[in-house]
Amino acid sequence: MRCCILFVMLCMAMAVLAEGDQAYLGIFAETSVHKMAGMPEMPAMPGMANMPGMPAMPSMGAPARKLSVRLWSPSIAPKSAFAYLVPPKGLLLGDKLNLELYRPTAQRGGKGEVSPDQVPNFTIKIYWGSSETVKQGQPKIIKFDSLSPEMKEAMREEARKAANTDPYFYKPNWTTGYWPTPKQPGQISPQASLVGTYSLTTNYTGNVALDAPRNVEFLAPYELSSPSFKQLIPMDKSIKFAWKAIPNLLGQHAAIYGMEGQNTLIMWCSAETYLEDMVGVNWDFMQMADVRRLVQANYMMKPDRISVNVPAGIFINCDTVSLMMIGFGPGAALGTAQPLPRIQTKTTLTGMLGGKMMEKEMGGMEMPDFDAADWEDE
Repeated sequence: MRCCILFVMLCMAMAVLAEGDQAYLGIFAETSVHKMAGMPEMPAMPGMANMPGMPAMPSMGAPARKLSVRLWSPSIAPKSAFAYLVPPKGLLLGDKLNLELYRPTAQRGGKGEVSPDQVPNFTIKIYWGSSETVKQGQPKIIKFDSLSPEMKEAMREEARKAANTDPYFYKPNWTTGYWPTPKQPGQISPQASLVGTYSLTTNYTGNVALDAPRNVEFLAPYELSSPSFKQLIPMDKSIKFAWKAIPNLLGQHAAIYGMEGQNTLIMWCSAETYLEDMVGVNWDFMQMADVRRLVQANYMMKPDRISVNVPAGIFINCDTVSLMMIGFGPGAALGTAQPLPRIQTKTTLTGMLGGKMMEKEMGGMEMPDFDAADWEDE
């Protein structure tokens, strides 16, 4: 686990945060699915989801829609500050989304700090491209002991930030407005639509309105036809991933990660070309121009792609093996404004595929089948 944290910190260290006095408004819409091989798919539980004070219950294998709002401003907002977003009626979230404000305090001490020096022999092995067998010249091997002093120091800085328990975006002297909140948990209806006008009102960092046109909508979920998740997926053979085409995509990407012991991370991705910053790409909500650039560079898959092969055997010695698939859709933005707004859309599939640890824990277990009727209200 510590090694995974270091890998994440490496990625964070390579990301560049915006500077200057520009404030930003982000409206992020995601369709997500989570699967675990060997576990039955569980439908949504409407009775639980509607209980007061209860968070949304994630469904294994069932798609869910998520919406998050972030307002970043380069100052500490006064105590009297407020911000709210008026969404379009079709979003079915009422008349007003009240943003809560997070004001960062001084970073606390480095307790529990994790440093790359603690695992100097940590290694990342990277494979890429669709193929049933390992392609010539692979894997690319990155060793932490070979990192430059500057990169190691950047990772130490990220470790210090990670030790801080503040739960939201941290940047000294910046305020973050956020939604959903405990008062408005923001469950999104399957019938909700993103289309329409979003109007932000604040008393400390400006007001702005942004339209989401008809093509900016919640994306369809990933629906896999291969492999079957009814049992753990064998790691000694090539794995073929096949899925139903998703309308309105701009580009998509698949990646698999596995831990081999404590010091080796195995990574495969669907890119057909290798990029030097491959492990540092930020897959959160990528802007449309970046998606198009990476598709053109054959690093991301084209939007009409519906299958990809993973080479046989590269994860055979891993304890855990996990999958991430992501597709980016259209968004909307303004060129100049204060704050500068954008709407972005994506669809994601995450899953646990198998590995030696899962085989040990789930060996011999018989899983029941679930039926949607089992969860219907009496």
